[in-house]
Amino acid sequence: MFDFLKKPVFLIILAVALIIGGIWAYASNRNKEKAAQQVAEEAQKTAEEVKISNLTNIDAATLDADIKNQLSTADSKAAETDKKNVLIAVEVRLPQSLASSSGDTSYIYSSMSDKTNNWIVTLSNTSNNFLRAKVPKEDYIGDLKPVNRSYWKINYIAALQVAEKNGGLDFRNANEISEIKLLLKNSDPKNWLYWFVSYSGKNNIKQFQIDASTGSLIVQQ
Repeated sequence: MFDFLKKPVFLIILAVALIIGGIWAYASNRNKEKAAQQVAEEAQKTAEEVKISNLTNIDAATLDADIKNQLSTADSKAAETDKKNVLIAVEVRLPQSLASSSGDTSYIYSSMSDKTNNWIVTLSNTSNNFLRAKVPKEDYIGDLKPVNRSYWKINYIAALQVAEKNGGLDFRNANEISEIKLLLKNSDPKNWLYWFVSYSGKNNIKQFQIDASTGSLIVQQ
């Protein structure tokens, strides 16, 4: 009754069917693997795009225009209080997120006509709202040499990125960070202009000193 199963023609047909079935199964599995790989690649691409949206990896020149406009505003407000005011320092305070245009910036001015106080103009990096305050020199910053703006060639974003590449990122990953500060002022060695980038952890602080003209790392503590 089942002798036809033993005939060569049937065996050939059966073999062909098995081969076709195997090829289809292989192709189906490959398509599934490719689809899964495509989903994973898209997810990774999305994650990478999200990472770019903070100050540690955006183009440092992105906010140049905003920073220049902010400095112009600070200069104007400082001149309204005393036309002899000159810039002696800049302090940028950033939140733990390091989001673009976050935190605030204080521009500190000193005048030869006032030996006791400095003027501080603080602007929000988000809204540019400002606040002026007269602060005794002995309470904050002291009496510093005026900033030579021709040597101020890198902004706070570039300084932050130098610090990040030289241990700042590792410090953030290993510690609970409360705040990150960047202070531009003249200091040793040679009383040149430097950025001081400070990471404040729960129990310790990490600081980097960076040449404000070249972006070179001078020292880290």
